[in-house]
Amino acid sequence: MKIELTAIEKSFGSLQALKALHLTIPSSSFVSLLGPSGCGKTTLLRIIAGLEEADSGTIMMNDTTIYSSEKHIQVPPQKRGIGMVFQDFALWPHMTVYENVAYSLKATGKRKALRDKVKTALKNVQLESYSKRYPHQLSGGQQQRVAIARAIANDPAVILMDEPLSALDATLRDDMRILLQSLVKQLKMTAIYVTHDQNEAMAMSDHVVVMNSGEILQQGAPEDIYHYPCSKEVASFIGKGTIWDGLMIHKGEQPYVKIDTDFLIQLAKQEKYKSLGGECTMVIRPEHVRLSQVSFHHAQIGEVETVSFLGERYEVTLQIGKNKRRLFAYSSERLTPGQAIYFTIMSDSIHFINQIGGLSHETA
Repeated sequence: MKIELTAIEKSFGSLQALKALHLTIPSSSFVSLLGPSGCGKTTLLRIIAGLEEADSGTIMMNDTTIYSSEKHIQVPPQKRGIGMVFQDFALWPHMTVYENVAYSLKATGKRKALRDKVKTALKNVQLESYSKRYPHQLSGGQQQRVAIARAIANDPAVILMDEPLSALDATLRDDMRILLQSLVKQLKMTAIYVTHDQNEAMAMSDHVVVMNSGEILQQGAPEDIYHYPCSKEVASFIGKGTIWDGLMIHKGEQPYVKIDTDFLIQLAKQEKYKSLGGECTMVIRPEHVRLSQVSFHHAQIGEVETVSFLGERYEVTLQIGKNKRRLFAYSSERLTPGQAIYFTIMSDSIHFINQIGGLSHETA
């Protein structure tokens, strides 16, 4: 099910939650709305579900208009063919697992083959043997799986999820993430997933929509947003990285970026840098910083500030130059805070967000 949103706006009093938002969600895709609290992502989800009404704009599902301010169309939630999973599970405490899942079918008038549909939904979330239990007899992960079963029992073309894993511990989140990804692909649903967790969004999604202050800052494949953020805001929100402002200069044919008077980054002699110069902003991901305890060609020296063990590697922050600028890097071995370390930055992997000004030259 393809979803098209055109010029969707929503205000709550003087607060504009969504600002003329345009978004197309491809059929059978897994799309994450990613952003900080208050950025408008949950409001957008509720508008798609029909739980909130936009102030203006149009929403299409395939060729059907489900909302139009101009045509005064507002299809009610139960007629949109949408399943929804809430953050707080929203299970009826006095109903069994079976009754909770069956409730969504009864509420939409889909009583035909109800027992079979409930059984299939519970099987899909691996809870067939829990049908007679009550929510208080289940773990948090099991309760969330009941909520998912309820959402998919109607066989919806679209499933909306509002931070469904935030109440679970880390291990359960990983298990549920895999289950959700598998179900969405297996059932060929279009999924829209709201989260403020960048790792969840990057790991689960075909497409990520980064939002802030009611606007879309950037959208695209997770890899594209990670490697090619369009702004400092996106770069700082997606993944670890070092963001520096600098001055692109040339010494003869050799391009550099001057960060401080005592700190230059040498760039590769590439055609794309020949005509560039002036102020710039760069993003350096930690995996593109090479560390060594012994000096090597073109290496510079920094001081280890912090070391964090991440399991498969160490996350290291370095202090660089007299101004002690911070640089993120990864290491395969434990380093010691305060020790000197040699490093170089893979210049081919530096992403320049913007570049302002004409060609700059300095004498060597």
